[in-house]
Amino acid sequence: MKATLAQNENVRLEALHQYQILDTICETAFDDLTRLAAQICGTPIALISLIDESRQWFKSKVGLDSESTPRDLAFCAHAILQPNDTLIVPDTLLDKRFATNPLVTFDPYIRFYAGSPLITPEGYALGTLCVIDRVPRQLTSEQLEALQALSRQVMTQLELRRNLYKLERITTADHQKIEYLISALSHDLRTPLLATRGTLNAMLSGAFGSVSDTWRDILEDCHQANEDLVKLVETLLNISRYQTEVSKSLKYEILNWKDIFVETILRSNTTWTKKCTIKYKIASSLPIVCGDTLEIQQVVQTLLNNAVKVSKPDQEIILEVASFGVEKVKISVLNDGLDIAYLDKPKLFKNFIQGRGRHNMDNLGLYLCHQIVEAHKGTINVEKTAEGTTFWFTLPVVSLKS
Repeated sequence: MKATLAQNENVRLEALHQYQILDTICETAFDDLTRLAAQICGTPIALISLIDESRQWFKSKVGLDSESTPRDLAFCAHAILQPNDTLIVPDTLLDKRFATNPLVTFDPYIRFYAGSPLITPEGYALGTLCVIDRVPRQLTSEQLEALQALSRQVMTQLELRRNLYKLERITTADHQKIEYLISALSHDLRTPLLATRGTLNAMLSGAFGSVSDTWRDILEDCHQANEDLVKLVETLLNISRYQTEVSKSLKYEILNWKDIFVETILRSNTTWTKKCTIKYKIASSLPIVCGDTLEIQQVVQTLLNNAVKVSKPDQEIILEVASFGVEKVKISVLNDGLDIAYLDKPKLFKNFIQGRGRHNMDNLGLYLCHQIVEAHKGTINVEKTAEGTTFWFTLPVVSLKS
């Protein structure tokens, strides 16, 4: 006999879909509860069954191969009509609702059923935790209490899942708001910072009269602080730019690694008063790689700048590019001035970490590197090697197949 629909069926279905659980993969937390229900009740079959518009779908199952059955045949469709009670059918052949049900007369030959409804905090029955046997029987009071307790545990797992989903959505929305705010502030800050740069440059050059040594030192400190802020704002703007797909319209061309390395080293030597010995290695027979030259050069520049910061004067830093398997190239920046054991790797490429980490690493710059490399379908990481610490990233090679 087909079960009738509850008066609140539409609201119940809406509640079910809020849990984002239908058609998900097996999960240990649910499977453990199903196995425990079968063991306690001594039945060959136990199921976590959820009733949607047209079927009963099994989130977890013991002793049954089916993924779902039509709702018209579902014992659990009857059970959810009495959400405050456990539906117990001692002998299905003696119950006119189920005696001719194909699940009784054919495989799996159900003769006993007990289903404890899964009730949301709002009072809606989503399905049941049920146990099934192929012979008539009863549950002891202890088994019935255990089944009901386990059904509440199933509901606890579902609530946890729903709350995590809500938190994820809230966190994502708040994260985007923060990013938009930072982008707007960065735009507003950039103009006055650039104006300050121009004024300080003019003062240092004597445009407003001679500058004493004392004031020159003060102005140079101000100039450097302003430059640091300009770089920070520009990095934030670039990060914001990479939040949209439009920003990832990269200008692809064949990358010339010699030009990239030479230009990067030149800029480093011009920027830093602390001089390191910077060399580069380019493997022979290197496959063709395409990308946005300016963006990739920025990645190499940021990694090199970080290496210079943590290196001692005259220490050697090596830029290298070589094949990485048959489908990628690997670009590395190697130095031995930083111990990887002290790096917080999980946070190193994260967004909006403090501008300078505990090891004077440019964490915002590293996050931007992650965005650029990811937009080029590559990966970026850091590792300890026999020679020192290596920051590296990969890029895919150009396929020559027509």
